[in-house]
Order: sequence, then C-alpha cells, then structure tokens
Amino acid sequence: MLSGKEFVAQIKEENAALFAESRANVRRFFASNPSKEGMIEHFRGRMVNEAQNMYAISAEVAAAPASMPVSELELLTKQAHDEAKHFRMVKEVLEHISGETVDVEALFAAEAAAPQAKGASLLEKYEASEDAAALAAYQLVAEGRAEAVWAEMAECVEDSFIADRYAAIAKDEGFHSSIGARKLAALAEGCAEVQERIFALAAQMRADLAEISAKNTAIAVY
Repeated sequence: MLSGKEFVAQIKEENAALFAESRANVRRFFASNPSKEGMIEHFRGRMVNEAQNMYAISAEVAAAPASMPVSELELLTKQAHDEAKHFRMVKEVLEHISGETVDVEALFAAEAAAPQAKGASLLEKYEASEDAAALAAYQLVAEGRAEAVWAEMAECVEDSFIADRYAAIAKDEGFHSSIGARKLAALAEGCAEVQERIFALAAQMRADLAEISAKNTAIAVY
C-alpha cells in the first residue's frame, strides 16, 4: 500500500498525459486562427465555467460543518475568492476582445442556450458537495488540468493584456490543485480501500476531462 504522499504522486503521474493533450488542444485552437466572434464564444464558456466553480466552492464553504479544521476552511475560502477573481478577469478579457461592456446576464443566457463542455460540470456529476474524496480528486485532477490549459493559453496569446491575466489564473489553479493533493494524501493514508476508490474516481474524471478538452476547443482531435 502506498503512503499518502506516494498515492498523490502516482495520480499526478497518471494525469500527465491528459494535461499534455489538453495543452496540445489549446495550441491547435489558436493555430486555427479563430475569428473575433469565435474567441468571444470560446471565452464566454470559460467565464461561465469560472462562475460555476465560484458558486460550487462557495456552497462548500457555506455548508462546512463546525468540525471542519479551520485551516481547511481557509483554503476553501481562498479558492472561492480566486474563482470570483477569475470570473472577473475573463469578463475583462471578453470586454478587451469585443471593445464593449459585457452584459453578463446575456452571456449566461447564451451559454445556457448553447452550453459548451466544462470541467465544472464534474462537480455535480460526482456529487462533490457530498463527497470529500470527490471534491479533492476534482481539485487535483480538474484544477491541475486547468492550470495546464490556462498556462498554455497565456503562452499562445500574443496580447499581453490577455496573457498576463491567464498566467495569473494558471498560478491560482495550481494552488487549487495542491489543496486537493493535500486532502487526498490525508484521506488515503493507511487505507487501501480508499486509495482504490480514489484511483478509480480519478481515472473516470480524466476520461471525462479528455472528452471536454476535445470538445471545448472546437477543433476535431479524434
């Protein structure tokens, strides 16, 4: 049986292929020379995804039991704040691209009418609000992938206004992934049954995220 630290290291190793392919999808998207309208539509989905993460993590904070360690609650609160910041930063990018003030309500409605594939959808699919292991796995896998994707976008975009914001988001996503790693290491320590369950959960999430990655770049890769 692996130690908690070894367990997390193995999941990270198994994440590597997904992260590399996700970065490649980002490069393909930008290499396709998307139109201004295509860029706005694409980043509309990413803005809404950040908002959904904000709502979900904020709900976790609001529902936290009194028994939750204060240090863990502080980390979740920090993540909720980061997601709100990302929501605002992508909104600013949309306004920068369009040259107009963004009507957030209208963009949310447009996204609801034609939803794009989003990592945040996994929070509901895996009932992360009721399952500490699922939430931590989401943080380690999905937020880790988000770090790779935002970092790649920052490198692909020549506009420094956009690139600087996306690099900052990538850094935050890496921190969120580390929160999940810390929690999973604690949950998995000394328990083979928990490790087996989380390994399976992480594998399922990677499969879902691979599909999302292929869809949300609008570039066929299969």
